Amino acid sequence: GLFPDEAGRIDWYRAQIGVPKSMVAHTQEDRSTNIVTITDRNVLASLNPDNGEIAWRQLFGPTERINALKVRGGLALTHSGGNETHVRVWDVQSGALAWGFSQPPSPDYKSGSGAVEFLGKSQDVLAVVGDSLVRLAPNPSKPVWELALNGTASYRRLVVQDSVAFIIGDAVLTKNSPKPRLHVVEVSLKTGFVKQQYDVGADQSLGSTTNVVLESKEYGGYILWRDQKNIVWNIHRLGMQQPMWDVYHAKLVQMELMPQDMLTSTLGELDADPGLIADKPRFAMTYTKDGKVKTIVVEMTRTDNKLELTKVAGFRSSSSIIAGSGGATLPSSGASLAERAVVAVRTSGDISWRVYGSNKTPMHSGELAYDDATYGPVTAASLYYVGGEPRVLIQTSGGLIAALAPGSNAPVWFRDESLTHATDMAFLELPAPAS
Repeated sequence: GLFPDEAGRIDWYRAQIGVPKSMVAHTQEDRSTNIVTITDRNVLASLNPDNGEIAWRQLFGPTERINALKVRGGLALTHSGGNETHVRVWDVQSGALAWGFSQPPSPDYKSGSGAVEFLGKSQDVLAVVGDSLVRLAPNPSKPVWELALNGTASYRRLVVQDSVAFIIGDAVLTKNSPKPRLHVVEVSLKTGFVKQQYDVGADQSLGSTTNVVLESKEYGGYILWRDQKNIVWNIHRLGMQQPMWDVYHAKLVQMELMPQDMLTSTLGELDADPGLIADKPRFAMTYTKDGKVKTIVVEMTRTDNKLELTKVAGFRSSSSIIAGSGGATLPSSGASLAERAVVAVRTSGDISWRVYGSNKTPMHSGELAYDDATYGPVTAASLYYVGGEPRVLIQTSGGLIAALAPGSNAPVWFRDESLTHATDMAFLELPAPAS
């Protein structure tokens, strides 16, 4: 309670959002940028890219976990809940709810299942809700169509490609098929009918460090993985079963690789929202050689049916490196041009970062004194632009969010979200300072 003379008075106030699970810097046609994030406190928020202040935030229910975020054309799409699922579309500028859809619980729901995606230039969205795949039009009273998934997998990835969609999940383990594997279902966007479904990637599960899902508007969708005890990459083009996959040796990309380097290597995706800047798909490979951690960024291209993988950038350090990506519409002589760059950030110790452009040479770099004992290692990095100037956006496991700029050893802005996990508080009388 409050004493009467305390009503309406606040000594200080700290608005927070929680530790981000995913952050997307979205640049619109008018070149304005919004940083949209979902957090571990079930908050959807937009941050001002100039100063990091909260532009708006939406608090979901205390048990309504936000599972996925997609941003397109001034709209943010969220997937939240568990077996009882909610799909909502928000206006990025104002944070207002444009429309939403809720799916009641299903007895066949598989824990962790859930994904959403915009359908190209259409305002419709595709969503895995409960144990169904649905196509939703704005302000739906019911889905355009609904496909029962019959508990075949825990589906957590959607790739839209021309007139079809692929849903990818971890297949249900059975007595006849006890090993982990990925299950793919190809669905017609027009009718919701299943065109084909199949398993691929033995001993693989989504989100592991031995596989990546690659999306490209031009080349289609792919799953690339390394078998646990193998040194080559297997590459499966979604929808193609003859052949089921091609084999590609990473040594063609990085000549110094030896078998032991490959056996301990990890793979990682670069983009928080792959469909947002999906041209030539990219991924990161990290390995250790001669006591140094090395990360290379690999880009996929395709001519007819021939795949090519090339190294875009490479980094090395005494500690781990995280590679992120970003793109924007930049003003150049009064015209617009699309640029996509790769950013590399050392994850522990003082922060060191570099930005590589399309010509594979460093364009920008910077250093920042940083105590990772307080905020933990860097967990994600991406890139956005303010007035044509780059900003490297980083987040750490302990709740630090910061924007870095070239030529400065201090953040442009930062947010400390560590207090969102406080469970108790106490007031202490501090001793008076010595005179």
